[in-house]
Formats: sequence, structure tokens, C-alpha cells
Amino acid sequence: MGKNFYFVLGVDRDAALADIQKSYRLLAVKHHPDRCNTEDSGKTFLAVAEAFDVLSDVKRRAIYDQFGEEGLRVGAPTVGEGRFSGTYTFHGDAEKVFREFFGGDNPYAEMFDFGISGNLRDAPEFGGMMGRARPQQAPDQLVKLPVSLQEVYRGCTKKLKVSRQVANDDRRTTTERNKLFNVVVPPGAEEGTKFRYKKEGDQGINMIPADLIFELESEEHPRFIRKGVDLHYRHTVMLWEALCGVWIEVRTLDDRFMTVPINDIISPGYQKVIEGEGLPYYNDRSKKGNMVIDFDVEFPKNLTPRQKEA
Repeated sequence: MGKNFYFVLGVDRDAALADIQKSYRLLAVKHHPDRCNTEDSGKTFLAVAEAFDVLSDVKRRAIYDQFGEEGLRVGAPTVGEGRFSGTYTFHGDAEKVFREFFGGDNPYAEMFDFGISGNLRDAPEFGGMMGRARPQQAPDQLVKLPVSLQEVYRGCTKKLKVSRQVANDDRRTTTERNKLFNVVVPPGAEEGTKFRYKKEGDQGINMIPADLIFELESEEHPRFIRKGVDLHYRHTVMLWEALCGVWIEVRTLDDRFMTVPINDIISPGYQKVIEGEGLPYYNDRSKKGNMVIDFDVEFPKNLTPRQKEA
């Protein structure tokens, strides 16, 4: 005859999941090896872990209810072609079930939320409820996200491989592993914009994994300098061009060649503003900033006698 998982947990066959969780919580703490180090208690701790592993899973519980432990072991028949569902065998790691349920090695902060009191509050084996705090989240892991002005102008998806510390199964050591992330950068994303990936950062021992944050960092551009949504372009003209006027050609971020007439006298500090040729607004992509052309005037090093007379 197979195991009676309902009897092990002390619940009825129609017990709700909350009742199953409550029973496991009490029995797992009561018979945990660190709290009751006897052979019988160790066996009970393992038995309640297996019972909870089955009854807390909807599919496993349904198979167990209809076909018993044998149905889990060999698979349950499916409707139609005489096939069988996948098999299940308990992995035998009661501590793993315990850690996954309580979110760490200390169950008492979790149990405090459910109003459990009594001598468990002062249990010395776990340092007591007041001895260890609820697991804290590891500090944010910050990664710089270099983006070119062309990528900010159009929007892009950046692929970055990030090295993170990942907790091993023993929950006592970590291993450095790489993971590839696709970061979607919308058009007009501002300098310093942060893209947060919750709990994808470094994993500390008995800590909630850190949030992984990518911070946008604009790469230097050979022609333009970004100032908010405006693009500044610096152009040098000769003195006679500054006095008489000039046409200049500017290559834009989307690879257009734009001819700009300058009819004013170019004096120190003169700027030519071209509306709508800057970067798109981050929160309103229908609007764009301006292109601002800053001028430098190059004076001749010497003049001919005729030029001096003029």
C-alpha cells in the first residue's frame, strides 16, 4: 500500500492549499534536525517534505488523488492513445523544500506574519525570532550601458553579457556565471536613464537577489554634443565667410545631408538654431529638440598689401 500523504501532514483529502501550507509549516519546524536531532524526527522531517512536495503541486496532487503513489512513480494514463504522463520521484532533499518554502534558513520571521507564537519565538537553534532578521535584499548591481547618439535617436535593443554571483545548491557558496540581457532603449532615452531588472543581480547567501540596473551612458560622437534633447554642432568659417555669408552642409544622425544658409554676420557667440532636428523627447516621441550650430571664426594669419588697403 502506498504512502498516505494526507495522513503525514494531518489534513483531510479536501484540504485547501492554505491548510496544507500551514500544516507543513508547523511540522517542518517541529521536526527540523537543528531543533530536534533524533532519528525519528529526521524521518518525519523527510516525510512531511515529500508529502508537501506532492500535495502543494496541483498536477501531482490530482494524479496522486486518482492513482495514488504508484501513479506518480510510473505516470498516469492520459485520455486517448494510451500514453502516460511524466513520472515523479521525490528528490529526497528535505532541506531544499524547507528553504524554498521559508525563503531561507530562518523560518521565524515568516511565521511571525502568520501569528504563530509560543516557545518558537525563543528557539535557540535558529537564534530565536529576534536573533535573525528577515532576509535582506542584496545591494543593487549597477552596470553602465554605453549607447551611441544614433542609437538614442532611433531607439535600439542592446545585448549585454553580465557576470553575476549565483548561489549554489548548498546555499553556502556562490559561483560567477554569465547571463545575456536584451535591454530595450526607447528613442530619446535620457542620459542616466536606468533600466531595472528585479532580482537578476548578484545572489548573496541567505539574501534576496539584487536588482540589476543598467544605466544609460552616451558615447562621444565625432560631430555632435548632446545637451538634453538638443544637438550642438560646431563649425568653423573664415573671416570673409563670417562677414559675407556662407552655406554650410551638415550630416544629420539619420544620414541626411542638410544645407544651411547663413546670411547673418557671424559674430563671437553666434548660433544658428534649426528647429526639430535634435533628439526625440523621451516622453513624447512626436516632438524633437533642435540642432544648434555654434560657430568659430578663423582669422587670417597675415594680409596682403591689397587686402590691407581694402
